Amino acid sequence: MTLTIEHTEAEGTLLLGTSRGDGSAEVVKALGWRWGRSIGLWFVPRSRDAAPKRPLIEQTARQLREAGFEVEVSIDTTTGNREEAEARRAERAQARSGRLADRAEREQTKADQRYAASRKIADGIPFGQPILLGHHSQARAERDARKIRSHMEANIEHQERANAAAAAAATAAAGPQYRHNPVTVANRIERLGAEIRRMERALEQSAAAGHRRQDLEDQLAIHRADLEHWQKVRAEQLETGQATNYGRENVAVGDLVKIGGSWHTVARCNAKTVAVETGYSWTNKAPWHTVQDHRPRALAEVEGSKVQG
Repeated sequence: MTLTIEHTEAEGTLLLGTSRGDGSAEVVKALGWRWGRSIGLWFVPRSRDAAPKRPLIEQTARQLREAGFEVEVSIDTTTGNREEAEARRAERAQARSGRLADRAEREQTKADQRYAASRKIADGIPFGQPILLGHHSQARAERDARKIRSHMEANIEHQERANAAAAAAATAAAGPQYRHNPVTVANRIERLGAEIRRMERALEQSAAAGHRRQDLEDQLAIHRADLEHWQKVRAEQLETGQATNYGRENVAVGDLVKIGGSWHTVARCNAKTVAVETGYSWTNKAPWHTVQDHRPRALAEVEGSKVQG
């Protein structure tokens, strides 16, 4: 039997050609692969729109061969359209949000059922009625108390699960929009730039060979494509006014800048950050791309005098 380990950017790392009971499941499951019911294949988690995990792929192929399988490996590192990759990411986020919302609804139903069951028992007991020790009703009253406690504990547990799933569903649904937040985009560009420079230095200075070097080159290609994409996104945000572009060329000491919804007086203008007064002996620094608005000192003083007058 021939199995194929296949990696593409859009589909991730998949194992093709397996069948139930052929012994492959025991091998790949122990290596961290998961079974995808919707696709009917084993897959490597978080491998879509990512660089191939070559050491894991090689280890999987080796152990499958040792188990008696013929294994072919196909790795395609072609970097595709980033807008399409973002669309796939958004689709996965919405699907995850839907699954979590369904889970929250199921857990909420169970919580409500348990609460209703506890109320049904409690409503049959006269208000304030104690357990009468030695009375023929004692055994039943104690059973009712245990049932009420059990239902309420289960109600709390299911309610906590429902709340957690609902919160996770909301986070997943908001993910794509958050990824395009102007500040988030600018932060991502800085992070990608730093990562690219680090990887380039590693390739230049290191004698890394084999998988280590190939892993760096794979990831570097993806980072470069991502950086180009997000730079275009930021350029569009600047053009449409969604993002700001303040710096020491248009902000001076003593001016006011708005950061995080609050206005601050500028204490120092640096190349990448602005330092603002805090009212204490120290200043706080913030990246320029987090500045939401700006008022020159002269304008701020005029507006302040008008307010006082």
